[in-house]
Amino acid sequence: MELLGRDANLSCDACRIKKLKCSKDRPSCTACIQNRRPCHYSGRVVRSPLTRAYLTSVERRLQSLEKLVAEKLPDLNVDEALTTVGSPRIEAQASASPNEPRESFAEAVPDAADGYDWQEDANELVDGMAALSVEPTGAGYLGSTAGVFFLRALLAWVDGQRSHLEPRPGASPPSRPTPTPSHIQRSLDSGQVLNQLLDSYFSVYHSSYPFVHEATFMAQYHQLIPRPSTASWQALLHTILALGAWCMNSEDCELEDALYHRAISFREDESLFESANMTLVQALVLLSNLSQKRNKPNTGGNLLGLAVRMALSLGLHRELPAWNISHLQREMRRRVWWGLYMFDSGASTTFGRPILLPAGDAMDVKSVLNVNDEQLTPRTVEMPDESALPTRYSGIKAQCDFHVHSNHISNRLLSPCGVSPEEAMRLNQSLESWAQTLPGYFAFSGEPAAADDWYLFTRARLWWRFWNLQIILFRQLVLRRAMKRTQDSTLAATDVDNRCRDVAVHAASATIVSIHEFLGQVQMTRLINWYATNFLFHAALISALAILGDPQAPGLASWQADVEKASFTFRNLLSDNPLAARCADILSHVLPQDDVSAVFPEELDMSWMDPDVFNSLCWTDFGQV
Repeated sequence: MELLGRDANLSCDACRIKKLKCSKDRPSCTACIQNRRPCHYSGRVVRSPLTRAYLTSVERRLQSLEKLVAEKLPDLNVDEALTTVGSPRIEAQASASPNEPRESFAEAVPDAADGYDWQEDANELVDGMAALSVEPTGAGYLGSTAGVFFLRALLAWVDGQRSHLEPRPGASPPSRPTPTPSHIQRSLDSGQVLNQLLDSYFSVYHSSYPFVHEATFMAQYHQLIPRPSTASWQALLHTILALGAWCMNSEDCELEDALYHRAISFREDESLFESANMTLVQALVLLSNLSQKRNKPNTGGNLLGLAVRMALSLGLHRELPAWNISHLQREMRRRVWWGLYMFDSGASTTFGRPILLPAGDAMDVKSVLNVNDEQLTPRTVEMPDESALPTRYSGIKAQCDFHVHSNHISNRLLSPCGVSPEEAMRLNQSLESWAQTLPGYFAFSGEPAAADDWYLFTRARLWWRFWNLQIILFRQLVLRRAMKRTQDSTLAATDVDNRCRDVAVHAASATIVSIHEFLGQVQMTRLINWYATNFLFHAALISALAILGDPQAPGLASWQADVEKASFTFRNLLSDNPLAARCADILSHVLPQDDVSAVFPEELDMSWMDPDVFNSLCWTDFGQV
């Protein structure tokens, strides 16, 4: 059957199934936008003619296809395969090259049966980006969208050596002085210190992630209004104080450590897990993010999982329009839910783990409102109109919309056999279409709508995340392309191979240039440093890989400039972050500086690189049918 997909008189698929009146707007109708579901127009179905001539042509085509299958897959029993259509095993065998071993998928796994067990207080090599620690033992499971999954394959391809990238076994990191309880307590008893911590949190962290209503929290802090459940509110208070201490980036880390451990203990004398309230969900969400930024990604994942279950038990994923609550209370429910949704989506992709959040009709809560705080207070009786300018909530709104439209891509990439170049290009087209829906103040090509650091950071971080997903989507395909070309220099890459490479390299270059320029425009904070280091590392590896895989390409000089710019940024602009030095060292190992300054095909001997190391990733061969 042939589909005619541009018939403007047809309703979308969802409205047709539900027998609803469809506005027929493209790309999304009004009903689908309101219900936050994908809108798809299948078009009018035209059935094939059942004439003798048509049936004869189909029979001939079938005979040709059977002959082609017999030539390409001589081992395949077609009759047996047809009885198990849809079986992942058969589909994986059919997509693999006849010269490759079937069922070859294998990931880097620990030696011992309990090797995925983790104790993050005892593992100084774990990083919150899940991108640097290639040794799988003690780090928890990290799947194919995790940066370290790609890094392992890249390093194995380069020279098979990785141990020197980590500190030697038994080498202990510099120990921090043990804080004296009296010293910590005096700091916590000081109103001046607490006010500094709160100011640090609300000026640095809250401006990017406003999941707590500042005016309400400060009124509770000063006890101008009643505080919620004592244990829950204390957990939130200490989490906010610990985040404030982290944002201050003081050389004296004792107070930050003490506040973090006090927050994560949850007042062990009281059982917080036999009850649920929104204050505790806020504490869990914020504490999970702080744990990740303190290089405890699995701890953060556990806290997020608990927050998701607790939020679902509170119905935060539902709009519940008949509930008679104030406009601010309803909006705070939305902010907490979407803050959780945003963090859980991002963390799951970062760690290479499935995104298990509800979707579709199971989640009907509306987006956060793009309003300023003074427009929505406890006394507000009419819902304000949304602003056409950026507010502190614009970033949550845009990033959550990004995850709603792209989480299926992250989950698809977790498949053991990955995606083909053609499918990757189709998925990328959906990303590009989403980018066209951004408001003007977030558009990449437009001028910034304001000069405030919080707005510039929100805008930049949104695009870094967008480009990073493009990099994740294509990087294993780019690595496979490079390995095949270095194995056989006469092998010509297909058009779709080149387009995959070009998208990834463009995303990498855009990230490197954007981060380098952005850091010269704003005042550096620890939060900016953390995100810039994370996204810059993934991008820099792609530029380095492009150089190794295509030393004769016309874009070589541009790629070299990007690697040099990334290395300079790590070692100079991001030097306050210890992870930046590790990133720079790994980048220098993948592509030594001599190779960056002068890469000549006749001098670049890559015959030692073994493309078979990538077979374990089970990605479809390029050029195969």
